[in-house]
Amino acid sequence: MDILIKNEAGTAPVATAQSDDANINANDLHVTNLDPTGLIILNSDYLVGLDDGTGMVGRTCIEKNGNTATFRK
Repeated sequence: MDILIKNEAGTAPVATAQSDDANINANDLHVTNLDPTGLIILNSDYLVGLDDGTGMVGRTCIEKNGNTATFRK
């Protein structure tokens, strides 16, 4: 599924990515093809949801390696 990552306030898109997780509501959402990678900072908070803007949930980036990351509710 295509993922949209917004700043913590939800006022601006920060990055896009894809996820093979079965459910957007997973506690730990794993994403790949993160673009751009430089705007995602470990231990920072974001709103993460589907690329159409639905399902946006506050999450913290708990892991980042290259263009992959994990966001926790």
